[in-house]
Amino acid sequence: MARPCPALRKPLSASFFSTATPRRPFPCNFFKQPSSTSLSRVKQTRSKSSGSFGHERRTAANLFILKGFIAINVAVFGFNIYTGVQAKQGYVDNFRKYIQNMTLNLRDFKNGYFWEPLTCIFAHADLMHIGFNMFTFWSLGRGLCMLPVTPGQFTFIVLGSGLAGSLSWLAQKQMRVQTGLESPNTPQRAMGFSGALMGTISVVASFMPREKIYFFGVVPVPLWLCVVGYGVYDGYYVNSEVSRTAHSGHLGGLAFGLAYYFLRLRRLRFPGSI
Repeated sequence: MARPCPALRKPLSASFFSTATPRRPFPCNFFKQPSSTSLSRVKQTRSKSSGSFGHERRTAANLFILKGFIAINVAVFGFNIYTGVQAKQGYVDNFRKYIQNMTLNLRDFKNGYFWEPLTCIFAHADLMHIGFNMFTFWSLGRGLCMLPVTPGQFTFIVLGSGLAGSLSWLAQKQMRVQTGLESPNTPQRAMGFSGALMGTISVVASFMPREKIYFFGVVPVPLWLCVVGYGVYDGYYVNSEVSRTAHSGHLGGLAFGLAYYFLRLRRLRFPGSI
């Protein structure tokens, strides 16, 4: 998520909480879609409680919001490419403004750029980065669309998880500054949708823990194990000096999704929920 950004000599490369070409989320063949039996179970459950028409309208609204989030990410990425091309031609003002406003930095945040934790969610470093994030969000986000969540709850899960990831990263950076491990003027910056993505995955896994995803299209892994695995992995490397991924951001998004499910959504009736 974060890496030193000396002037404009080379473009940023950071996954939401990563400084290299993102190793996570997953490759484009990482998932198969949820099974038809699981999706039909969702439809049957909602039909019994609120009628099929109501469920269809809610699902359609959630899908519209999901597509809207993807469209925003693509639009911001397109603008990033445009300003990058301008910078290479010598017109660097727009690129500097983009970096200043659309990526997250501890010093900038303290100096009043309080919108950065939100705007950085929609910025991406390169085509592979946005491709992995958007494909995974589309794959598992559609499952969330069909679950018993309202459009408002769907939006809150995505934005809340992203903001939680940003703030978790800022908190860790501040702790490192206070302990003398980093300079208060650190140039490291962060961007990406991974925090929001982790929160989305955690909510889907809470509703359908036994639903399987297929690693590389071959190895079946239940969603609950995927979430636990990511939590353990990020927790193990959260203070690593070697890893170029800011694992605190992933943990923040993951924790928000789980907290919102258990505090707000768990009361909703759905077969298989934890």
